[in-house]
Amino acid sequence: MTTINNIIPIHGKNLSAAWTTALEKCLDATGGVLAPAIVTFDVLEADNTWNLEIPKIRQALENQLDEFNILSANQSNVETVAGTIFPESIWKRCGGNREKLFEEYNKSWHLINKCNQNARGTYFRRLTAFGEKEINQIKMIIDIWHRGIHRHSALQAGIFDPAIDHRATPILGFPCLQQVVFHPHGANGRKGMTMIAFYANQLLLEKAYGNYLGLYRLGKFMADEMGMVLRGVTCIASNLSLSYKHNKRECFPLLEIIKKELHNGN
Repeated sequence: MTTINNIIPIHGKNLSAAWTTALEKCLDATGGVLAPAIVTFDVLEADNTWNLEIPKIRQALENQLDEFNILSANQSNVETVAGTIFPESIWKRCGGNREKLFEEYNKSWHLINKCNQNARGTYFRRLTAFGEKEINQIKMIIDIWHRGIHRHSALQAGIFDPAIDHRATPILGFPCLQQVVFHPHGANGRKGMTMIAFYANQLLLEKAYGNYLGLYRLGKFMADEMGMVLRGVTCIASNLSLSYKHNKRECFPLLEIIKKELHNGN
């Protein structure tokens, strides 16, 4: 039976801490499911002592994913998942030129799409080439913002496409992420921006850490391009499940390892 919580946000001082707390909550929940779940972590860019991740926690997760045979051919599973939301490696090659990013990703799409897991698309593809008209929602949001249109309803992008995603199949796989919102704080975003994402379904073990990392990178990109500072990431999942294949008993050793690292302050 699914645990229906009181929608108390799971908060972490950084990405790794937030994911660890989410893991602990899922392991405590009946059936390993939180419905819904709100996970949020801070982005304190002005503090030089702050780090987005705790490396030993991420490595413990990567090791567990390897042990469970949840693998990626060319890089870590976490980086593979994050790359479906924001292609950090391509962005680094573009020298801060967003138009080149869009162009390079589009040029690379025929290769990215060859991967079976990307057969129905990626999240960044949906954000930059949505629907039959291949609308670049990210570009539109940035351009609208710089034209002085700052209404909150203009700062959102959709992933789910009813034309192709409403299918009579028990398991579709993609897209789990449905919508992203770039929420400015203060007049004209002077107090920064929060990155908000909504998932219909999310797997904590296999996907969530990479999801959070990809959302951070997308939010950081958007905040920079819109002249704001990213202050936090919030991920809302209507259904957050521990794992697709693995049970609580198999995941308790991982929790013990990462809790030690978290409490050690690494």
